[in-house]
Amino acid sequence: MPQAAVAIVRARAPEPRFLLMRRAEREGDSWSGHWSLPGGRRDEADSDLLDTALRELREECGVQLQREQMCAALPQAIARRRSGPFLLVAPFVFEVETELPAVPDAREAAAAVWLPLRTLLDPNRHSFQRVPGFPAETLFPAIALPGAPLWGFTYRLLADWLEIAPRECAKAGFDVAENILSFLLSQGLTLRRSWRAQAPQDSNESEPLWVAEVSGPIQADAVLEHLSSPGLHAAKANRIDVTPKSIRIYGLAFEQYLIRA
Repeated sequence: MPQAAVAIVRARAPEPRFLLMRRAEREGDSWSGHWSLPGGRRDEADSDLLDTALRELREECGVQLQREQMCAALPQAIARRRSGPFLLVAPFVFEVETELPAVPDAREAAAAVWLPLRTLLDPNRHSFQRVPGFPAETLFPAIALPGAPLWGFTYRLLADWLEIAPRECAKAGFDVAENILSFLLSQGLTLRRSWRAQAPQDSNESEPLWVAEVSGPIQADAVLEHLSSPGLHAAKANRIDVTPKSIRIYGLAFEQYLIRA
């Protein structure tokens, strides 16, 4: 699996902030236009992944740091994308006293900002949202920012770093699925069959699919509105697809829950 690294640069004053960049719009780039952390794939010339993070930070945002300023190496995480191979990403945390001038390379980044940590820690900023490039019935946990939401791999990585995401991944996904099922029943639908495990139908899936069935049509718009309410419940799932016939919830461990009408 290809390797990559990202830099989480935290400034202590005048208030805790971290450096975030919005990627340039580029055809064929899975993260085109996304808000993300400075970072990228490891080059052959990089001595290690820390070197990769420092180089990408310098090239993309014009911020020069030293290896000694790294204060933590977070667990590596897999970045999934719609096309091309997945990436194994090594996140490194750096601390600086004050915000440093960021000069984004226009070929790599459309903008670079120092975002207050309180933005991520505020439950009212988190919700399930639509994101560009996906159908209107698909929602992701996200935070609204200028130009595009903060979502996907970067959202998940930051939620883990700040311990916003639940520690019990499997239970978190089931909590979201149960909440949606309870909402459907409150709307007048009846439970035809409770949760049961179904063997994976795709050879690439290792986790079972948990299925529940209800009687009556799913009011997709009402469900989408229910899910869009703010709160840290959004950090409990990776994705939700809502249609009049079914609702599919992707948990934090990429286990899946399906509610069929």
